[in-house]
This record gives sequence, structure tokens and C-alpha cells, in this order.
Amino acid sequence: MINENFKIETDQLALRFTEGRQKQFLVRHEPHRVDIVYPPQTPFDTLQPWLFKVITEALRKQAKAILPARLHELAGRHGFSYSRVGVNAARTRWGSCSSRGHINLSLYLMILPRELSDYVLLHELCHTREMNHGPRFWALMDQVTGRQAQRLRNALRHYPSPFR
Repeated sequence: MINENFKIETDQLALRFTEGRQKQFLVRHEPHRVDIVYPPQTPFDTLQPWLFKVITEALRKQAKAILPARLHELAGRHGFSYSRVGVNAARTRWGSCSSRGHINLSLYLMILPRELSDYVLLHELCHTREMNHGPRFWALMDQVTGRQAQRLRNALRHYPSPFR
């Protein structure tokens, strides 16, 4: 349930609820930080669908500001190229890469620690060279993650998420 105690705290994003004095909600965005200011006596229990939308849109804004730049940085560092990047609200997959090099990233990557988000970005970048999960793909993943692909894969699988 989303209430005044709901928060997301990672090294990539801090999202918090704060009680304000005004009669309306206010969303403050800064890089890697979102403050949602709510009115006194807010009936959180009756606003769940709306609050989920507010948080989703805050994550989308942060993801669009942060993830494409990070993907570009990682691509340059490891010699990858891709044709396009998009941010979507996929809840069943963290990312995808088409055979044309179009990379789609879930806005929910923003709730992950940066190490795991980077793992997903590198995973999709590796698909620009290997469009499968065969031995060559995993060798490339090991190369770009400093031989940490399996550990990161396991950590991602077991990461607790409030939205997935």
C-alpha cells in the first residue's frame, strides 16, 4: 500500500512522501530525487490507483532523464552501438533489444540499485551483438561486467520490488 511512509531509496533514486500545508499534492523533481508533498489528512487508502499513477509518472520522468544517458555512457565505454532507446512501463521485463538495435528500458529500472540497473543496460547492449542467450552472449556479459554476470543475474532475480 502506498501511504505517507512509502519510499524508494537506492543509490540511483530517492522518492519520498512529505506532508505539506497546501490543499493539493505537489511533485518536486530533481535529478535522482522526487519529493511528493501531500496535503494534511490525505486519505491514502482511497487514492491508491491515483497515487500509483503519480509514482509511475515520477519514475518515468526520472528514467527518461537518466537511463538514456547512462546507456550511452556504457555503450561508449564498452564499444557498443544501438540505433534507438525508449523508456516504457513494462512490469514483466526490465528491458529488450530488437534485431535493429532498438533498446527499450522499463521505467522500473529506477527502483534498482545502479549496479543492477547497469547490469540490465549492459545485458541489452550485449544483445546488439548476440541476439540470444548462448555461450557467446554470456562470455560477452562476463567481459563487460568484470566476470560478475552470474552474480548480478542472481541478485536481479532476487531483488524485492514494490511494483513487479
